[in-house]
Amino acid sequence: MKSKLSITGLAALLLAAAPAAAQDDTRVVSAADLPGVADALRSAGYDIEITERDDETRAAIEVSSGSDFASVLFDDCNEAVPDLCDTLVLSTWWDRTVPISDEAVAAANINHKYVSVFRDGDGDPVMQWAILTRREGIPTTVFLNALVRFISVARNFDAAAFEGDAPAEEASEDLTGAGPEGNAA
Repeated sequence: MKSKLSITGLAALLLAAAPAAAQDDTRVVSAADLPGVADALRSAGYDIEITERDDETRAAIEVSSGSDFASVLFDDCNEAVPDLCDTLVLSTWWDRTVPISDEAVAAANINHKYVSVFRDGDGDPVMQWAILTRREGIPTTVFLNALVRFISVARNFDAAAFEGDAPAEEASEDLTGAGPEGNAA
């Protein structure tokens, strides 16, 4: 089985790129500025793709390097002011053969501060961390450090995400890297 995020590889890339972004502490990222977030990620050396979310009209930034995958979602948007979004949501998920248990979701939420773990419509675990940026934004280094921390927490959860899942030979997995249909991310 495979998580949608090859956490070790992406974490190494993030850790290597964070000092490059730290050179300019005056740069900020904001959920109200998707191109600015995309530029910050590109400047830090990441391959990105801006996509429309399946469940909404707002966009997401898919961050990848080879088979590595994570999403940066733009949330708390005000329909009356289309360019106003207050929150960046870091998101990843795992594809399981059987739904994750309530106990595993509850334990993840107790053991991991700042992130939220829940089940999507297929019973797969989804991990998210909401970062309030408001319109003014937050320093780019803070955003990249948060992304590194999120990857670390996801890495710690990786084994638990598949605990109690059916053996791999029984699974019919989608290993294309595409998100699950109806995915919350």
